[in-house]
Amino acid sequence: MFIAVDGIDGAGKTTLVNRLSSFLRQHGIEPVVTKEPTGESHWGRELRRAAREGRLSKVQEIEYFHRDRLHHLDEVIAPSLEQGKIVITDRYVDSTLAYQSDDVAEAEALYKKFLDNGVIVPDVTFILDCEVETGLARIGKRGNGDKSTFETTQTLEKARRIFAARRGRNYVHVEASGDAESTFAQALEVLKQRFSLFRAAIDNCSASADYPKRRTAAG
Repeated sequence: MFIAVDGIDGAGKTTLVNRLSSFLRQHGIEPVVTKEPTGESHWGRELRRAAREGRLSKVQEIEYFHRDRLHHLDEVIAPSLEQGKIVITDRYVDSTLAYQSDDVAEAEALYKKFLDNGVIVPDVTFILDCEVETGLARIGKRGNGDKSTFETTQTLEKARRIFAARRGRNYVHVEASGDAESTFAQALEVLKQRFSLFRAAIDNCSASADYPKRRTAAG
């Protein structure tokens, strides 16, 4: 099973990834948790540096994200899926579409190009949505003072519009303006509905005090 978690900066992606992976571990399943851009390829390392020091050109960013993603697929994602593992990635192809495209039409064209060049579609892609102001406020509370060069109001507003337009069988849009527990509950309910593995795990712990109150997933 391949799960991607995406959305604008500050939407709660990493928190949801951590909660989902912890839930699986509590039920004896060790997921493969990963992230993009990776730190395992030249292209991923350059993208991480650019996020701190200054963005690359649009053409370079698209190329580097794609090359890093193909490396990620070859070295981590595909081998793990072949071994029957659950893979959860913090950011995937939709981040490239949202941050490197100028509008929805360009994002869709770029997506088709990626699919024709080796990118695989996740079983579920969670798109976490919150107001840009909410995301920026959460970023400001991180405590380490770090801020990515992507984390500007204009960039996030454009990215949010593109994320909101993503459609397909794998996409699930989740309202993420509330607390982390609400986001987790929505995502878990979707996974329960779609996959017997999660359904069995949730049914086994439904009486547990740490089981989140079930809520309806947006989208």
